Amino acid sequence: MTKMDSNTKSNKGAALVITLLIIATLTGLAVGFSEESGIELELSGYVRDGNRARQMALSGLALALALLDQDEDRNMDSLREDWSRFGPETFPEQIPDAVLFSGRIVDEFSKININSLITGNGQIGEQRAKQLIRLITTLGLDQNHINPVLDWLDTDDIERMEGAENYYYQSLDDPYECFNGPFLTISQVFLVKNMATINNIIDFLTIHSQGKININTASPEILQSLDEEIDAGVAQSIIDYRAGEDFLSISDLGKVPGINASLLNRISEWITVKSSAFCIKVDVTYQEAVARIRAVAVRNGDKSKLVYCQVM
Repeated sequence: MTKMDSNTKSNKGAALVITLLIIATLTGLAVGFSEESGIELELSGYVRDGNRARQMALSGLALALALLDQDEDRNMDSLREDWSRFGPETFPEQIPDAVLFSGRIVDEFSKININSLITGNGQIGEQRAKQLIRLITTLGLDQNHINPVLDWLDTDDIERMEGAENYYYQSLDDPYECFNGPFLTISQVFLVKNMATINNIIDFLTIHSQGKININTASPEILQSLDEEIDAGVAQSIIDYRAGEDFLSISDLGKVPGINASLLNRISEWITVKSSAFCIKVDVTYQEAVARIRAVAVRNGDKSKLVYCQVM
């Protein structure tokens, strides 16, 4: 074999290797582009589904506001009214099978306004504090949850027994200030010492009511918080009564067994039969996308106005 023949074969071998390398590289790039395209298609599909879920959730919010606005009797609100039955069945058209929808309207006047514990001079009202203590006790919780809340609300820096002021919060791994004033959002309650361990506590608390409890919508636990004489039996009697007949005035509460004139007189300034603030909860799942709305609407004349809205 001549030297030229050897070089020719060598060159051909090198060219073959280079060709194979180029083909392998192009194949890898093609697979990579294909995978990226697949991911982009999947992401675009998720974004599309997310938009549809969000639009459905916003439709649910609009329907909830419409139900509140359609309530003709503004002098009384109860769980027997249309707004309290807000959910999939209240939609004017059938919800598509691919959509899972759940919704609820909750009366904010069925809860204790946590900010109502503060008096005009920035201190804690004794009777309001006792109401919160009764609620905590009824929920089966230890009273060591009370004083940190009171310390958070009052304007001073004097720490109550088992309470917490700024020194405690500044000593945490992620420090923050003790507010020493009213809660700006109800979720701020979880910033208070010991309160993050009570997952359902905000089901019983609000910052949006005017401080009175609607006896047509309040839970047994909230009813029991009104006075020591309202035990579980009396609270159930109230619920049994309103299941068949709304309380049209607070004096109607005197028709319930266990509610005497003295008790009614003690709690009359704390109760009402009408409400003007409502929490709207909407959850929508479309395919694998989820959209949630948490909003608070306040009635102002004939219209309900959103004062808080979070779309997740």
